[in-house]
Amino acid sequence: MKRILIILALTLFPFSAKAAADLSINPTDIRFSSDVLVAGDEVRMYAKVYNVGDEDVSGYVSFYQGATIIDDSLVISLPAGGNPEEVYIDFIVPEGSFNILALLRGTDPSDVNSSNDSALTSTFVPMVDSDRDGIDDADDNCPNTSNNNQLDTDGDGQGDACDADDDNDGLSDDVEAEVQSDPTQQDSDGDGVMDPDDAYPMDEQRSVLEEEPVAEETPVPNTETFQKIVEEVAKTIQETIVEPEDQPRDVQESVENQEGQVSLNAVFAYSQDAWNTFSFSVLTESSGQAVTIWNFGDGVTSSKSHVQHTYSTSGEFLVSLTMTDAYGIVSSESTTVHVPFFHLKNRFVLISVILLGLLLLIGVISFVRLGKKSA
Repeated sequence: MKRILIILALTLFPFSAKAAADLSINPTDIRFSSDVLVAGDEVRMYAKVYNVGDEDVSGYVSFYQGATIIDDSLVISLPAGGNPEEVYIDFIVPEGSFNILALLRGTDPSDVNSSNDSALTSTFVPMVDSDRDGIDDADDNCPNTSNNNQLDTDGDGQGDACDADDDNDGLSDDVEAEVQSDPTQQDSDGDGVMDPDDAYPMDEQRSVLEEEPVAEETPVPNTETFQKIVEEVAKTIQETIVEPEDQPRDVQESVENQEGQVSLNAVFAYSQDAWNTFSFSVLTESSGQAVTIWNFGDGVTSSKSHVQHTYSTSGEFLVSLTMTDAYGIVSSESTTVHVPFFHLKNRFVLISVILLGLLLLIGVISFVRLGKKSA
């Protein structure tokens, strides 16, 4: 009788089932932070994991793109009967189509139902959008230049944002910017003449290039006026360069007095051979044993009885002669010679003449310009 009661109790009141661990992940619970996937963009990928068993479970979830794991596996820990746990990783969208595989692994305690431990998404086809303007490169008329309005004024299939000639009139947009015409209108001023053929693309009253007035030739002074200028130049040069015969009276007399002159005591004679050259001769008879020393006043000396000396500069120079005879008797004599400054062979005068000529030339040019303005 007792056995019958035990069998009946087991039949009517069975023991409760043993507790079990069971995590679950579904493809529909995998999503991205952006609804539009663009190749090359970094997005965040989210996934929800559920505990559908009656025991607390820990483990980790891994994500794969094809056979390649994406980033590190994520640790999860879900209580029995609790809310799902949402995890995420950052992901670079590839250029080609792809899908995502999520796997639950390393559960503790062990998952008793492996059929819901993986989830494979459907295939995603990302957009290829090089300029990130929201238009797929295949449909973008400027794939490398952002232009979400896709404006194409001339309808040539190339958007204005990357078209060098928006209105296709033959003038580039850069040129039209320089001439200030409208790059979206082939006839900017509406005068019926296309911009490339219009000399004044923004003036509806003109389209043909107007010739610039020919500059008048520089008037040449008449013969009488030019002759006066030449005479003034000649007069100025003549007044500047004074030849010996036209020198001031005191200079001329000085030169004349130096020609064929003798010293005060008739010891020596001298003459002016050229502008800066003099000849000197000893007049006193002396034996061959006498010593003669000339000092020309410019640092140059000579021991000859007859000598010619050339001065390098103009000015007055004290010339002295010292003679010592065989008995040691010394006699000396001196005089002053004058080398004139105003002479063509004087380089300073020559330079001055050249500068004067340049100044006169500038004066002539100024006169001609003045005549042009007056005309």
